[in-house]
Amino acid sequence: MNRHLNVFKFFSKEDRNYQLENDLTRAFAICLQEDNLFFHEVLKHLFNESNYYNQFFEDIDRNSEITVEIQKKVNAIGEFNHLFAVSLSESLMDCEDFWSQHPGTENDPIVDVVIRINDVVIIIEAKRNGVNCTAQLFNQAHNLHRQNKLAELDFKKSVTPIDLNWPSLMELAIKILSFEKATQNINRFLYDFIHLIKIHNYRWLPEPPISSLSSDNKKAIKRRIESAVQELGKIDDHPLLSNRLGIQFQKPWAQEILFSITDEGSLVASIYPGNTKSQGHFIFQNDPKFNTHIEIDGIEYPLEQIHHIKFTSFQRYFAGLFFTEEVLSSPLYTKKNFNQYTGRKKRGQDWKQIEVLFDNVFTQDYNWKKHCQWNDKIMNSGKNQFDISFGYEISLNIPFEKLKAIDNDKSDLTGLVNLLNRIVKAFNENLLK
Repeated sequence: MNRHLNVFKFFSKEDRNYQLENDLTRAFAICLQEDNLFFHEVLKHLFNESNYYNQFFEDIDRNSEITVEIQKKVNAIGEFNHLFAVSLSESLMDCEDFWSQHPGTENDPIVDVVIRINDVVIIIEAKRNGVNCTAQLFNQAHNLHRQNKLAELDFKKSVTPIDLNWPSLMELAIKILSFEKATQNINRFLYDFIHLIKIHNYRWLPEPPISSLSSDNKKAIKRRIESAVQELGKIDDHPLLSNRLGIQFQKPWAQEILFSITDEGSLVASIYPGNTKSQGHFIFQNDPKFNTHIEIDGIEYPLEQIHHIKFTSFQRYFAGLFFTEEVLSSPLYTKKNFNQYTGRKKRGQDWKQIEVLFDNVFTQDYNWKKHCQWNDKIMNSGKNQFDISFGYEISLNIPFEKLKAIDNDKSDLTGLVNLLNRIVKAFNENLLK
Protein backbone atom coordinates (compact mmCIF):
# COMPACT_ATOMS: atom_id res chain seq x y z
CA MET A 1 0.00 0.00 0.00
CA ASN A 2 1.20 3.51 -0.78
CA ARG A 3 2.56 4.94 2.49
CA HIS A 4 0.90 8.30 1.73
CA LEU A 5 -2.51 6.58 2.02
CA ASN A 6 -1.97 5.80 5.70
CA VAL A 7 -4.91 7.45 7.50
CA PHE A 8 -2.58 8.72 10.23
CA LYS A 9 0.24 10.06 8.05
CA PHE A 10 -0.39 13.26 6.15
CA PHE A 11 1.69 14.10 3.08
CA SER A 12 3.79 17.17 3.73
CA LYS A 13 7.17 18.51 2.69
CA GLU A 14 7.50 20.19 6.06
CA ASP A 15 9.20 18.63 9.05
CA ARG A 16 6.44 17.33 11.32
CA ASN A 17 8.68 16.08 14.14
CA TYR A 18 7.24 18.65 16.51
CA GLN A 19 3.77 17.27 15.76
CA LEU A 20 4.72 13.60 16.04
CA GLU A 21 3.79 13.16 19.69
CA ASN A 22 0.28 14.49 19.05
CA ASP A 23 -0.01 12.33 15.91
CA LEU A 24 0.83 9.17 17.87
CA THR A 25 -1.57 10.08 20.66
CA ARG A 26 -4.39 10.83 18.24
CA ALA A 27 -3.79 7.64 16.24
CA PHE A 28 -3.85 5.54 19.42
CA ALA A 29 -7.10 7.13 20.62
CA ILE A 30 -8.79 6.68 17.23
CA CYS A 31 -7.80 3.00 17.19
CA LEU A 32 -9.39 2.55 20.60
CA GLN A 33 -12.62 4.01 19.24
CA GLU A 34 -12.57 2.24 15.87
CA ASP A 35 -11.40 -1.25 16.85
CA ASN A 36 -13.43 -2.76 19.67
CA LEU A 37 -11.25 -5.85 19.97
CA PHE A 38 -8.13 -3.72 20.35
CA PHE A 39 -9.85 -1.47 22.91
CA HIS A 40 -11.05 -4.52 24.84
CA GLU A 41 -7.55 -6.02 25.03
CA VAL A 42 -5.99 -2.71 26.10
CA LEU A 43 -8.52 -2.35 28.93
CA LYS A 44 -8.01 -5.96 29.97
CA HIS A 45 -4.27 -5.31 30.09
CA LEU A 46 -4.67 -2.13 32.18
CA PHE A 47 -7.16 -3.70 34.59
CA ASN A 48 -5.09 -6.88 34.96
CA GLU A 49 -4.17 -6.38 38.63
CA SER A 50 -7.60 -5.17 39.71
CA ASN A 51 -11.19 -6.37 39.79
CA TYR A 52 -12.52 -3.58 37.59
CA TYR A 53 -12.62 -5.65 34.40
CA ASN A 54 -15.02 -8.18 35.95
CA GLN A 55 -16.92 -5.41 37.70
CA PHE A 56 -17.64 -3.64 34.40
CA PHE A 57 -18.13 -6.50 31.99
CA GLU A 58 -19.13 -9.80 33.59
CA ASP A 59 -22.82 -8.71 33.93
CA ILE A 60 -24.50 -8.41 30.53
CA ASP A 61 -27.23 -6.21 32.01
CA ARG A 62 -24.84 -3.70 33.55
CA ASN A 63 -24.79 -0.30 31.83
CA SER A 64 -21.19 0.83 31.40
CA GLU A 65 -20.51 4.05 29.51
CA ILE A 66 -17.09 4.45 27.93
CA THR A 67 -15.59 7.64 26.53
CA VAL A 68 -12.21 8.40 24.97
CA GLU A 69 -10.83 11.94 24.73
CA ILE A 70 -7.48 13.50 23.93
CA GLN A 71 -5.73 16.69 25.08
CA LYS A 72 -8.07 17.21 28.02
CA LYS A 73 -7.33 19.59 30.89
CA VAL A 74 -7.31 18.07 34.34
CA ASN A 75 -9.97 20.50 35.62
CA ALA A 76 -12.34 19.29 32.90
CA ILE A 77 -12.06 15.59 33.72
CA GLY A 78 -14.45 15.61 36.65
CA GLU A 79 -15.01 13.30 39.58
CA PHE A 80 -13.82 9.73 39.84
CA ASN A 81 -13.82 6.82 42.25
CA HIS A 82 -10.50 5.40 41.09
CA LEU A 83 -7.75 6.68 38.81
CA PHE A 84 -5.32 4.70 36.64
CA ALA A 85 -2.21 6.72 35.72
CA VAL A 86 -0.60 5.15 32.66
CA SER A 87 2.84 5.85 31.20
CA LEU A 88 3.12 5.26 27.44
CA SER A 89 6.77 5.78 26.54
CA GLU A 90 9.75 3.86 25.24
CA SER A 91 11.14 4.26 28.75
CA LEU A 92 9.74 1.85 31.33
CA MET A 93 8.12 3.37 34.41
CA ASP A 94 8.95 1.93 37.81
CA CYS A 95 5.77 2.14 39.86
CA GLU A 96 7.83 2.49 43.06
CA ASP A 97 9.48 5.49 41.46
CA PHE A 98 6.02 6.91 40.77
CA TRP A 99 5.24 6.95 44.49
CA SER A 100 8.60 8.54 45.33
CA GLN A 101 7.70 11.70 43.37
CA HIS A 102 6.85 14.91 45.23
CA PRO A 103 3.71 16.94 44.55
CA GLY A 104 4.30 20.01 42.41
CA THR A 105 2.46 23.27 42.41
CA GLU A 106 -1.27 23.23 41.83
CA ASN A 107 -2.00 23.78 38.13
CA ASP A 108 -4.22 22.57 35.30
CA PRO A 109 -2.04 20.26 33.15
CA ILE A 110 -3.26 18.75 29.88
CA VAL A 111 -3.61 14.97 29.72
CA ASP A 112 -2.83 13.24 26.40
CA VAL A 113 -5.55 10.57 26.56
CA VAL A 114 -8.44 10.24 29.00
CA ILE A 115 -10.61 7.12 29.14
CA ARG A 116 -13.64 7.07 31.42
CA ILE A 117 -15.69 4.01 32.31
CA ASN A 118 -18.46 5.11 34.68
CA ASP A 119 -16.61 6.38 37.76
CA VAL A 120 -13.17 5.03 36.83
CA VAL A 121 -10.76 7.31 34.93
CA ILE A 122 -7.67 6.28 33.01
CA ILE A 123 -5.17 9.04 32.16
CA ILE A 124 -2.37 8.25 29.68
CA GLU A 125 0.76 10.32 29.17
CA ALA A 126 2.37 9.46 25.81
CA LYS A 127 5.90 10.20 24.63
CA ARG A 128 7.34 9.69 21.14
CA ASN A 129 10.72 8.51 22.48
CA GLY A 130 12.44 7.30 25.64
CA VAL A 131 11.58 10.32 27.79
CA ASN A 132 10.64 9.23 31.29
CA CYS A 133 7.27 10.83 32.07
CA THR A 134 6.90 9.53 35.64
CA ALA A 135 7.12 12.96 37.29
CA GLN A 136 4.74 14.51 34.75
CA LEU A 137 2.22 11.70 35.17
CA PHE A 138 2.42 11.93 38.97
CA ASN A 139 1.78 15.68 38.77
CA GLN A 140 -1.31 15.13 36.58
CA ALA A 141 -2.68 12.47 38.91
CA HIS A 142 -1.99 14.55 42.01
CA ASN A 143 -3.63 17.66 40.54
CA LEU A 144 -6.66 15.64 39.48
CA HIS A 145 -6.89 14.15 42.96
CA ARG A 146 -6.54 17.61 44.51
CA GLN A 147 -9.06 19.13 42.07
CA ASN A 148 -11.63 16.61 43.35
CA LYS A 149 -10.92 17.80 46.91
CA LEU A 150 -9.92 14.30 48.03
CA ALA A 151 -7.92 13.75 51.18
CA GLU A 152 -4.15 13.55 50.70
CA LEU A 153 -4.06 10.35 52.74
CA ASP A 154 -6.39 8.68 50.23
CA PHE A 155 -4.16 9.48 47.23
CA LYS A 156 -2.33 6.16 47.20
CA LYS A 157 -5.59 4.25 47.69
CA SER A 158 -7.37 5.93 44.81
CA VAL A 159 -4.56 5.92 42.21
CA THR A 160 -2.97 2.95 40.42
CA PRO A 161 0.19 3.70 38.38
CA ILE A 162 0.70 1.45 35.33
CA ASP A 163 3.56 1.15 32.88
CA LEU A 164 2.20 0.41 29.41
CA ASN A 165 5.19 1.41 27.19
CA TRP A 166 5.18 1.33 23.39
CA PRO A 167 6.79 -2.10 22.87
CA SER A 168 4.20 -3.87 25.05
CA LEU A 169 1.34 -1.92 23.41
CA MET A 170 2.59 -2.83 19.93
CA GLU A 171 2.96 -6.48 20.90
CA LEU A 172 -0.71 -6.37 21.86
CA ALA A 173 -1.63 -4.58 18.62
CA ILE A 174 0.24 -7.11 16.46
CA LYS A 175 -1.58 -10.02 18.10
CA ILE A 176 -4.95 -8.35 17.50
CA LEU A 177 -4.12 -7.59 13.88
CA SER A 178 -2.89 -11.17 13.34
CA PHE A 179 -6.18 -12.49 14.70
CA GLU A 180 -8.16 -10.09 12.51
CA LYS A 181 -6.12 -11.18 9.52
CA ALA A 182 -6.86 -14.85 10.26
CA THR A 183 -10.59 -14.08 10.39
CA GLN A 184 -10.34 -11.91 7.25
CA ASN A 185 -11.61 -8.90 9.16
CA ILE A 186 -8.64 -6.50 9.25
CA ASN A 187 -9.33 -3.15 10.85
CA ARG A 188 -7.90 -0.41 8.63
CA PHE A 189 -7.24 1.94 11.55
CA LEU A 190 -5.23 -0.61 13.54
CA TYR A 191 -3.34 -1.65 10.40
CA ASP A 192 -2.34 1.94 9.64
CA PHE A 193 -1.51 2.63 13.29
CA ILE A 194 0.98 -0.25 13.31
CA HIS A 195 2.55 0.98 10.08
CA LEU A 196 2.79 4.52 11.49
CA ILE A 197 4.72 3.12 14.44
CA LYS A 198 6.88 1.04 12.11
CA ILE A 199 7.85 4.20 10.19
CA HIS A 200 8.59 6.10 13.41
CA ASN A 201 10.47 3.39 15.36
CA TYR A 202 10.35 -0.18 14.07
CA ARG A 203 12.04 -1.42 17.25
CA TRP A 204 8.82 -0.84 19.15
CA LEU A 205 7.27 -3.70 17.20
CA PRO A 206 7.54 -7.18 18.74
CA GLU A 207 10.44 -9.36 17.67
CA PRO A 208 9.18 -12.93 17.24
CA PRO A 209 11.62 -15.86 17.23
CA ILE A 210 12.58 -17.23 13.83
CA SER A 211 10.62 -20.43 14.57
CA SER A 212 7.37 -18.45 14.26
CA LEU A 213 8.37 -16.66 11.04
CA SER A 214 7.95 -17.71 7.43
CA SER A 215 11.10 -18.02 5.32
CA ASP A 216 10.03 -15.13 3.06
CA ASN A 217 9.77 -12.67 5.97
CA LYS A 218 13.27 -11.39 5.30
CA LYS A 219 12.96 -8.17 7.29
CA ALA A 220 11.82 -9.90 10.48
CA ILE A 221 14.54 -12.55 10.22
CA LYS A 222 17.18 -9.88 9.67
CA ARG A 223 15.95 -7.92 12.64
CA ARG A 224 16.25 -11.02 14.83
CA ILE A 225 19.79 -11.61 13.58
CA GLU A 226 20.59 -7.93 14.28
CA SER A 227 19.58 -8.46 17.91
CA ALA A 228 21.75 -11.58 18.13
CA VAL A 229 24.72 -9.71 16.63
CA GLN A 230 24.22 -6.96 19.22
CA GLU A 231 24.42 -9.61 21.97
CA LEU A 232 27.46 -11.17 20.31
CA GLY A 233 29.09 -7.74 20.39
CA LYS A 234 28.96 -7.82 24.19
CA ILE A 235 31.32 -10.79 24.20
CA ASP A 236 35.05 -10.06 24.45
CA ASP A 237 36.92 -9.77 21.13
CA HIS A 238 33.71 -9.30 19.14
CA PRO A 239 33.38 -5.51 18.65
CA LEU A 240 30.57 -4.47 16.32
CA LEU A 241 30.96 -2.69 13.00
CA SER A 242 29.60 0.84 13.17
CA ASN A 243 27.69 1.00 9.90
CA ARG A 244 27.05 -2.59 8.79
CA LEU A 245 25.59 -5.78 10.22
CA GLY A 246 28.71 -7.54 11.35
CA ILE A 247 31.64 -7.72 13.73
CA GLN A 248 35.34 -7.00 13.62
CA PHE A 249 37.51 -10.08 13.01
CA GLN A 250 40.70 -10.44 14.99
CA LYS A 251 43.11 -11.81 12.38
CA PRO A 252 45.76 -9.92 10.39
CA TRP A 253 44.48 -11.43 7.11
CA ALA A 254 40.81 -10.41 7.57
CA GLN A 255 39.16 -7.76 9.71
CA GLU A 256 35.40 -8.15 9.40
CA ILE A 257 32.59 -10.68 9.17
CA LEU A 258 29.29 -9.52 7.68
CA PHE A 259 25.87 -11.16 8.10
CA SER A 260 22.97 -11.06 5.65
CA ILE A 261 19.70 -12.87 4.91
CA THR A 262 18.83 -14.50 1.60
CA ASP A 263 15.39 -14.36 -0.06
CA GLU A 264 14.88 -17.92 1.22
CA GLY A 265 15.47 -16.88 4.83
CA SER A 266 18.96 -18.40 5.20
CA LEU A 267 21.74 -16.72 7.15
CA VAL A 268 24.88 -15.87 5.21
CA ALA A 269 28.12 -15.16 7.07
CA SER A 270 30.79 -13.62 4.82
CA ILE A 271 34.44 -12.93 5.51
CA TYR A 272 36.84 -10.97 3.30
CA PRO A 273 40.44 -12.19 3.50
CA GLY A 274 42.95 -9.97 1.72
CA ASN A 275 40.61 -7.00 1.73
CA THR A 276 43.64 -4.67 1.88
CA LYS A 277 47.24 -5.12 0.76
CA SER A 278 48.43 -5.42 4.36
CA GLN A 279 45.96 -8.27 4.90
CA GLY A 280 47.07 -9.85 1.64
CA HIS A 281 50.66 -10.12 2.86
CA PHE A 282 49.58 -12.80 5.35
CA ILE A 283 47.83 -14.80 2.62
CA PHE A 284 50.23 -14.46 -0.30
CA GLN A 285 53.39 -15.46 1.57
CA ASN A 286 52.51 -18.74 -0.13
CA ASP A 287 49.82 -19.29 -2.75
CA PRO A 288 46.59 -18.88 -0.75
CA LYS A 289 44.59 -21.97 0.13
CA PHE A 290 41.27 -22.10 1.97
CA ASN A 291 39.23 -25.05 3.14
CA THR A 292 36.22 -25.85 0.98
CA HIS A 293 34.06 -26.94 3.94
CA ILE A 294 33.82 -25.93 7.56
CA GLU A 295 32.27 -27.78 10.50
CA ILE A 296 29.81 -26.18 12.92
CA ASP A 297 27.88 -28.18 15.53
CA GLY A 298 28.95 -31.42 13.88
CA ILE A 299 27.62 -30.39 10.45
CA GLU A 300 29.85 -29.84 7.43
CA TYR A 301 28.91 -26.68 5.55
CA PRO A 302 30.29 -25.93 2.08
CA LEU A 303 32.03 -22.60 1.65
CA GLU A 304 31.40 -20.42 -1.40
CA GLN A 305 34.62 -18.74 -2.49
CA ILE A 306 34.62 -15.70 -4.80
CA HIS A 307 37.59 -13.58 -5.80
CA HIS A 308 37.26 -9.91 -4.99
CA ILE A 309 39.49 -7.28 -6.54
CA LYS A 310 38.93 -4.05 -4.70
CA PHE A 311 39.66 -0.49 -5.83
CA THR A 312 39.78 2.21 -3.15
CA SER A 313 40.56 5.90 -3.05
CA PHE A 314 41.40 7.59 0.27
CA GLN A 315 40.39 4.30 1.96
CA ARG A 316 36.93 4.36 0.35
CA TYR A 317 35.76 1.57 -1.89
CA PHE A 318 34.57 2.85 -5.26
CA ALA A 319 34.83 -0.08 -7.71
CA GLY A 320 35.59 -3.78 -7.77
CA LEU A 321 35.34 -7.18 -9.42
CA PHE A 322 33.66 -10.29 -8.02
CA PHE A 323 34.44 -13.44 -10.00
CA THR A 324 35.26 -17.15 -9.83
CA GLU A 325 38.12 -19.19 -11.30
CA GLU A 326 35.96 -20.08 -14.32
CA VAL A 327 36.49 -16.65 -15.89
CA LEU A 328 40.29 -16.86 -15.69
CA SER A 329 42.39 -18.17 -18.58
CA SER A 330 45.53 -18.19 -16.43
CA PRO A 331 46.29 -17.85 -12.69
CA LEU A 332 45.88 -14.33 -11.29
CA TYR A 333 46.15 -14.74 -7.53
CA THR A 334 49.82 -15.60 -7.21
CA LYS A 335 52.52 -14.32 -4.92
CA LYS A 336 54.30 -12.70 -7.88
CA ASN A 337 51.18 -10.88 -9.13
CA PHE A 338 50.30 -9.79 -5.60
CA ASN A 339 53.71 -8.23 -5.03
CA GLN A 340 53.79 -6.52 -8.43
CA TYR A 341 50.23 -5.29 -8.98
CA THR A 342 48.59 -4.57 -5.60
CA GLY A 343 48.95 -1.45 -3.48
CA ARG A 344 48.95 2.19 -4.59
CA LYS A 345 48.93 2.77 -8.35
CA LYS A 346 49.49 6.09 -10.11
CA ARG A 347 47.74 7.15 -13.30
CA GLY A 348 49.77 6.31 -16.39
CA GLN A 349 52.13 3.34 -16.62
CA ASP A 350 50.81 1.69 -13.41
CA TRP A 351 47.25 1.70 -14.68
CA LYS A 352 48.34 0.47 -18.11
CA GLN A 353 50.14 -2.50 -16.57
CA ILE A 354 47.00 -3.50 -14.66
CA GLU A 355 44.92 -3.18 -17.81
CA VAL A 356 47.35 -5.44 -19.72
CA LEU A 357 47.39 -7.97 -16.87
CA PHE A 358 43.59 -8.21 -16.73
CA ASP A 359 43.30 -8.45 -20.52
CA ASN A 360 45.66 -11.43 -20.41
CA VAL A 361 44.23 -13.37 -17.45
CA PHE A 362 40.48 -12.93 -17.96
CA THR A 363 38.68 -14.89 -20.69
CA GLN A 364 37.26 -13.02 -23.65
CA ASP A 365 33.74 -13.90 -22.52
CA TYR A 366 34.25 -11.98 -19.27
CA ASN A 367 34.16 -8.24 -19.89
CA TRP A 368 36.12 -7.18 -16.83
CA LYS A 369 36.11 -3.51 -17.83
CA LYS A 370 32.31 -3.44 -17.91
CA HIS A 371 31.98 -5.27 -14.58
CA CYS A 372 34.13 -2.77 -12.69
CA GLN A 373 33.20 0.22 -14.87
CA TRP A 374 36.87 0.76 -15.66
CA ASN A 375 36.33 3.67 -18.01
CA ASP A 376 33.70 5.59 -15.99
CA LYS A 377 35.00 5.01 -12.46
CA ILE A 378 38.71 4.98 -13.18
CA MET A 379 39.99 6.22 -16.53
CA ASN A 380 37.50 9.11 -16.88
CA SER A 381 36.99 9.78 -13.18
CA GLY A 382 39.61 12.48 -12.73
CA LYS A 383 41.47 10.32 -10.19
CA ASN A 384 45.26 10.30 -10.31
CA GLN A 385 45.76 7.23 -8.13
CA PHE A 386 43.97 4.36 -6.44
CA ASP A 387 44.79 1.41 -4.21
CA ILE A 388 44.11 -2.12 -5.42
CA SER A 389 43.91 -5.35 -3.41
CA PHE A 390 43.52 -9.03 -4.29
CA GLY A 391 41.07 -10.54 -1.85
CA TYR A 392 38.24 -12.99 -1.40
CA GLU A 393 34.64 -13.16 -0.32
CA ILE A 394 34.13 -16.48 1.45
CA SER A 395 30.56 -17.21 2.52
CA LEU A 396 28.86 -19.76 4.73
CA ASN A 397 25.12 -20.41 4.34
CA ILE A 398 23.07 -21.57 7.36
CA PRO A 399 19.65 -22.85 6.13
CA PHE A 400 16.44 -21.31 7.43
CA GLU A 401 15.37 -24.62 9.01
CA LYS A 402 18.50 -24.62 11.16
CA LEU A 403 17.72 -21.10 12.37
CA LYS A 404 14.14 -22.15 13.22
CA ALA A 405 15.37 -25.10 15.25
CA ILE A 406 17.63 -23.02 17.49
CA ASP A 407 15.53 -19.86 17.90
CA ASN A 408 12.09 -20.60 19.35
CA ASP A 409 11.79 -18.27 22.34
CA LYS A 410 11.34 -14.54 21.69
CA SER A 411 12.99 -13.65 25.01
CA ASP A 412 16.02 -15.92 24.55
CA LEU A 413 18.67 -15.22 21.90
CA THR A 414 21.13 -17.75 23.28
CA GLY A 415 20.76 -20.22 20.39
CA LEU A 416 21.46 -17.60 17.72
CA VAL A 417 24.27 -15.94 19.67
CA ASN A 418 25.99 -19.30 20.20
CA LEU A 419 25.64 -20.10 16.50
CA LEU A 420 27.21 -16.78 15.48
CA ASN A 421 29.99 -17.28 18.00
CA ARG A 422 30.77 -20.75 16.61
CA ILE A 423 30.83 -19.35 13.05
CA VAL A 424 33.40 -16.77 14.13
CA LYS A 425 35.43 -19.43 15.90
CA ALA A 426 35.32 -21.73 12.84
CA PHE A 427 36.50 -18.91 10.55
CA ASN A 428 39.21 -18.10 13.05
CA GLU A 429 40.57 -21.61 13.46
CA ASN A 430 39.68 -23.62 10.37
CA LEU A 431 39.26 -21.35 7.35
CA LEU A 432 42.86 -20.85 6.22
CA LYS A 433 44.89 -24.02 5.54
